[in-house]
Amino acid sequence: MIYLDSSVLIELYLERGRWREAREILDRSEGKVSSFLLMVEVPVVLRRALRGSENAAEPSRHLERFDSDLEDISLVDSLADVALRVRSDRRFARCRALDAVHACTALLLREWTGQAVRLETFDQRLAELARELDLR
Repeated sequence: MIYLDSSVLIELYLERGRWREAREILDRSEGKVSSFLLMVEVPVVLRRALRGSENAAEPSRHLERFDSDLEDISLVDSLADVALRVRSDRRFARCRALDAVHACTALLLREWTGQAVRLETFDQRLAELARELDLR
Protein backbone atom coordinates (compact mmCIF):
# COMPACT_ATOMS: atom_id res chain seq x y z
CA MET A 1 0.00 0.00 0.00
CA ILE A 2 1.33 3.44 -0.90
CA TYR A 3 0.73 6.29 1.53
CA LEU A 4 0.91 9.62 -0.30
CA ASP A 5 2.15 12.81 1.26
CA SER A 6 0.95 16.03 -0.38
CA SER A 7 4.49 16.85 -1.54
CA VAL A 8 4.22 14.15 -4.22
CA LEU A 9 1.06 15.67 -5.72
CA ILE A 10 2.36 19.24 -5.46
CA GLU A 11 5.55 18.21 -7.30
CA LEU A 12 3.43 16.72 -10.08
CA TYR A 13 0.93 19.53 -10.48
CA LEU A 14 3.53 22.32 -10.41
CA GLU A 15 5.82 20.28 -12.70
CA ARG A 16 8.82 20.71 -10.46
CA GLY A 17 12.07 18.74 -10.84
CA ARG A 18 10.72 15.36 -9.72
CA TRP A 19 7.31 15.53 -11.42
CA ARG A 20 7.99 12.44 -13.56
CA GLU A 21 8.83 10.42 -10.45
CA ALA A 22 5.60 11.70 -8.86
CA ARG A 23 3.57 10.58 -11.88
CA GLU A 24 5.23 7.15 -11.74
CA ILE A 25 4.25 6.81 -8.07
CA LEU A 26 0.63 7.65 -8.87
CA ASP A 27 0.60 5.25 -11.82
CA ARG A 28 1.67 2.23 -9.76
CA SER A 29 -0.97 -0.47 -9.46
CA GLU A 30 -0.76 -0.59 -5.65
CA GLY A 31 -3.57 0.86 -3.54
CA LYS A 32 -3.06 4.46 -2.53
CA VAL A 33 -4.09 6.10 0.71
CA SER A 34 -3.58 9.37 2.57
CA SER A 35 -4.91 11.37 5.47
CA PHE A 36 -7.94 13.49 4.77
CA LEU A 37 -5.52 16.41 5.38
CA LEU A 38 -4.56 15.94 1.74
CA MET A 39 -7.92 17.54 0.85
CA VAL A 40 -6.78 20.73 2.60
CA GLU A 41 -3.05 20.81 1.96
CA VAL A 42 -3.03 20.42 -1.82
CA PRO A 43 -5.53 23.20 -2.65
CA VAL A 44 -3.92 25.61 -0.17
CA VAL A 45 -0.40 25.02 -1.47
CA LEU A 46 -1.51 25.17 -5.11
CA ARG A 47 -3.34 28.45 -4.63
CA ARG A 48 -0.39 29.94 -2.74
CA ALA A 49 2.11 28.78 -5.38
CA LEU A 50 -0.02 29.99 -8.28
CA ARG A 51 -1.08 33.31 -6.75
CA GLY A 52 -0.47 36.03 -9.29
CA SER A 53 -0.18 33.50 -12.11
CA GLU A 54 -0.55 35.05 -15.55
CA ASN A 55 -3.08 32.35 -16.41
CA ALA A 56 -6.08 32.84 -14.12
CA ALA A 57 -7.46 29.39 -14.99
CA GLU A 58 -4.30 27.59 -13.90
CA PRO A 59 -5.32 26.95 -10.24
CA SER A 60 -8.67 25.55 -11.38
CA ARG A 61 -6.98 23.28 -13.92
CA HIS A 62 -4.67 21.86 -11.24
CA LEU A 63 -7.54 21.39 -8.81
CA GLU A 64 -9.43 19.44 -11.46
CA ARG A 65 -6.39 17.15 -11.86
CA PHE A 66 -6.30 16.76 -8.09
CA ASP A 67 -9.99 15.83 -7.99
CA SER A 68 -9.37 13.24 -10.69
CA ASP A 69 -6.39 11.75 -8.84
CA LEU A 70 -8.41 11.65 -5.61
CA GLU A 71 -10.68 9.05 -7.18
CA ASP A 72 -7.80 6.56 -6.78
CA ILE A 73 -6.74 7.63 -3.26
CA SER A 74 -8.53 6.40 -0.15
CA LEU A 75 -8.66 9.04 2.57
CA VAL A 76 -8.34 8.13 6.23
CA ASP A 77 -10.20 10.19 8.82
CA SER A 78 -8.71 9.14 12.14
CA LEU A 79 -7.43 12.33 13.73
CA ALA A 80 -8.31 11.38 17.30
CA ASP A 81 -6.30 8.13 17.07
CA VAL A 82 -3.47 9.94 15.29
CA ALA A 83 -3.38 12.75 17.87
CA LEU A 84 -3.15 10.31 20.77
CA ARG A 85 -0.30 8.43 19.11
CA VAL A 86 1.62 11.57 18.11
CA ARG A 87 1.29 12.89 21.65
CA SER A 88 2.74 9.69 23.14
CA ASP A 89 5.56 9.07 20.62
CA ARG A 90 8.47 11.54 20.69
CA ARG A 91 9.71 10.52 17.25
CA PHE A 92 6.98 12.59 15.61
CA ALA A 93 8.52 15.82 16.97
CA ARG A 94 11.26 15.45 14.34
CA CYS A 95 9.08 16.96 11.61
CA ARG A 96 6.37 19.58 11.12
CA ALA A 97 2.96 18.98 12.69
CA LEU A 98 1.08 18.10 9.50
CA ASP A 99 3.91 15.80 8.42
CA ALA A 100 3.67 14.09 11.82
CA VAL A 101 -0.02 13.48 11.10
CA HIS A 102 0.86 11.89 7.75
CA ALA A 103 3.62 9.69 9.21
CA CYS A 104 1.47 8.60 12.11
CA THR A 105 -1.51 7.84 9.87
CA ALA A 106 0.72 5.62 7.70
CA LEU A 107 2.10 3.88 10.79
CA LEU A 108 -1.38 3.26 12.20
CA LEU A 109 -2.60 1.94 8.84
CA ARG A 110 0.18 -0.63 8.89
CA GLU A 111 -0.76 -1.65 12.43
CA TRP A 112 -4.51 -1.74 11.73
CA THR A 113 -4.31 -3.67 8.46
CA GLY A 114 -1.20 -5.78 8.94
CA GLN A 115 -0.16 -4.74 5.41
CA ALA A 116 3.10 -3.18 4.33
CA VAL A 117 2.74 0.58 3.98
CA ARG A 118 5.29 2.69 2.09
CA LEU A 119 5.16 6.43 2.72
CA GLU A 120 6.00 8.35 -0.46
CA THR A 121 7.18 11.89 0.13
CA PHE A 122 9.57 14.42 -1.36
CA ASP A 123 10.07 16.13 2.01
CA GLN A 124 13.48 15.26 3.47
CA ARG A 125 12.55 15.42 7.17
CA LEU A 126 9.42 13.34 6.63
CA ALA A 127 11.40 10.82 4.56
CA GLU A 128 13.92 10.44 7.40
CA LEU A 129 11.13 9.84 9.91
CA ALA A 130 9.49 7.35 7.53
CA ARG A 131 12.75 5.39 7.35
CA GLU A 132 12.97 5.37 11.14
CA LEU A 133 9.40 4.07 11.34
CA ASP A 134 10.15 1.44 8.65
CA LEU A 135 7.71 3.09 6.22
CA ARG A 136 10.23 3.53 3.34
